[in-house]
Order: sequence, then structure tokens, then C-alpha cells
Amino acid sequence: MHILASHYQSEFLATPQLIRLDHAKGKDGFEPTLLVKGSTLLLKFMVLGARLRFHLARVNGRLLYALTTYDDPSKPATLWSVVENEAEIRALRGLASGEPSPIFLFNELALNVAWSTVKASFTSEVNGWISNATLGKGDYTAIAKEAGDLLDRAFIGSTPPSELLSTEIVRIDEWHAVFNHFITSHGSDSPVDLFSRDEGGQQEQLAVWLTDSLHPRGVHHSPQIPKGNGTRELTDILLSHEHGALLIESKALTVFNRDKLPDRTKLANDVSQHVEKAVRQLRGSIRRLKDGAPVTTRGGSAIDVERSKPAHAVVLIPEFDLIENQENYGPAFIADFMKATGGFIHLLDLAELLRVVQAAEMISRGSEKVTPLMALDYYLVKRAERTRDAGTLCIQVLLQMQE
Repeated sequence: MHILASHYQSEFLATPQLIRLDHAKGKDGFEPTLLVKGSTLLLKFMVLGARLRFHLARVNGRLLYALTTYDDPSKPATLWSVVENEAEIRALRGLASGEPSPIFLFNELALNVAWSTVKASFTSEVNGWISNATLGKGDYTAIAKEAGDLLDRAFIGSTPPSELLSTEIVRIDEWHAVFNHFITSHGSDSPVDLFSRDEGGQQEQLAVWLTDSLHPRGVHHSPQIPKGNGTRELTDILLSHEHGALLIESKALTVFNRDKLPDRTKLANDVSQHVEKAVRQLRGSIRRLKDGAPVTTRGGSAIDVERSKPAHAVVLIPEFDLIENQENYGPAFIADFMKATGGFIHLLDLAELLRVVQAAEMISRGSEKVTPLMALDYYLVKRAERTRDAGTLCIQVLLQMQE
């Protein structure tokens, strides 16, 4: 497993998607190294062979580098960073001269899930850009719009070489999987494998990793309720405490098991259908809880579930960007779910679920009486109020604590 340089660890946890360069020590000495954090969906496109292109650009006196992944022919994903330190300068020089460069992929949890080796080759003109780069912390807010506009124009080929230079990233090694294992509070093994063909199960495992720390033995994967002479799954993940229950219905997308790589338009259509199904399932699950159905673990042990308080129902999807018509999940949709269940409905992707869990942990650390699950319940209620004000479930919220 590749360990992040200490100066990048907090950045990778705080930022949903980004690229950074480092000049890291490998088995044959120091080498230019690309670190890419992205959604699991984006990483799947990368390992399945989506075209990659690397850019250098000058914006407001700063040198930027960017990586475009052609996961969609009309709107490919581009991640960019500002050159800030000498390690990046050395890495850019090596990359520009065609040195083989390791590339490490990190998912939403900042877990290294794959690596390979790539090469790129720029014209000699970039050497002057690199040598004259201004170093120091970049003000991303100040240059975000201009950088975004420049990279958008690069996609349609309307940027002059005085502003932006780019080259293809060529992979010279196969992708290698990195397997990660998490032992849950129940003592079970929760594996994460980017290449697993059980893509739905893998998204559930990521949700288990995120929520398991909130309460000892309080997170239950695939809880069961009676059905005929056997049982069936109540929901994918269940959390319960004295202030209520939280049910997570995870809806992943199949990418590996398709005849050809899908475009994001097709995936967006699939997500819409998945959300509708998940909402129906959550309504039915909350109804079964209110009816008093006994809930057990997959091993048959009874789970004590709070049923009298309003429940939080979460539909977990791969990416918010795949939601086509955000207005469909507005006030009427929210009110209808609350009227039918008495609970709150939330639409989260993995990056937003991470933010929610981090917020709950931050609130709990600031109080001697508030547990992480209590903080989670409080934060989700406040977040639900924000969705009402925004007129859609499709919001992203970042908690900032006052000093």
C-alpha cells in the first residue's frame, strides 16, 4: 500500500477529488509520482482504460497541473492543483522529460486501491514554465473560475500554447489492485477491492467503513426481518440508538460487468431508476419497523431498534453529478416521504456520507455528553432543514466549527 506523504494526508481526507504530484522515493530512487483521489466510479473508468491527458497551465501568475479522464465524451472529469513546492517542481521536470512515473489511485476514504506506471512527454517549452513557477500556498478560491474556464476551453481546443500545454498519459504497466481490510466492531472482515465484480457489495463495504466508528457494535450490515419460514434483508446498513434509527439503502452502478464502457448519460439514467427503487424500499422498511417486525443480524442475534422516534432514511449513490433532474427531489418529494413514514429522507453520495460522519465526530468531540450517534442524528436533522430551504435533496454541506 502506498502511504501518503504527511503534507498531503489532511488534504486528501478533506477534499473529495484532487490530483497531487510528489517526488517520492521508490525502489530505484526518487521518481515523479502522481497521486489521484477520486470517486470510486471515476477510478473504475481509469482502470478500465479511459483515455488520460495531462495539462500544464498558467493562470494569474501561478502554474497549474491537471489530469483529464475521458469518462464521458462530452464532459470528461478534470482534476487540477497549483504547483506549491519544490517536490512538485522536481516531479514535473521528471514527468515532462518522459521518466516512468508511478500513479496511485485513492478512493473516497483516501484508501490506496490501485497503482500503475505511466509516461508523458512534453515539448522543451515547459521547462521554462516549470523553472519560473511561483511557489507557496495557492489561493484556489481566487483562481478557480479562471482555471475552470481555461480547462473547459482546452477540451474544445481553443486555448493558445502560451496559456496551456498538454500531452497524453501513456500507461506502461498494468493496473495493480491494492486490497484493504477493515475489522469492524463486530469482529467481521470488511474488504475493499476496486476491481471486485460485486460492485454493489463494495459500495456497501465503503459505507460500513465510514459508519462503523460511530458506535461500538452499533452498525449492522444486512440486518434481517422474517419472511415466510426464513428471513429477508431489512436494509443494507442499520444504525440505531436512543434517539432513532438510520437506514442506508445503497445503490451502486455496474461498470465492470458491461460489454462496453458506459457513458455518464447512461449511468445517470440508471441512477434515477435506482433512487426510485431505494425510496420504495426504505418506505417499506420503516413501515415494517413500525409494525414491530423483529430484526436480527445475519447470524440470527436480535437487534434492539428504536422505533418510536423519526427515522433517517439514506439513499446512497456513487456520485451526486449523476442526478439528472434535481428538482424531482424537492419539497413535495420530501414532504411525501415524511408523511408516509414520519421520518427524514436523505440523498448522499460516498463523499457526502464521509462529510456527514466527520461532522458527527467533530460535534461529539466538542461535548462530553453528546455521543457520535446523537451528533449524527442532530446533524442530519439540521441537514434536512437545509434541503428544505434549498428545494432539493441534492445538496453538499461542509461543517465549519467556530474557534
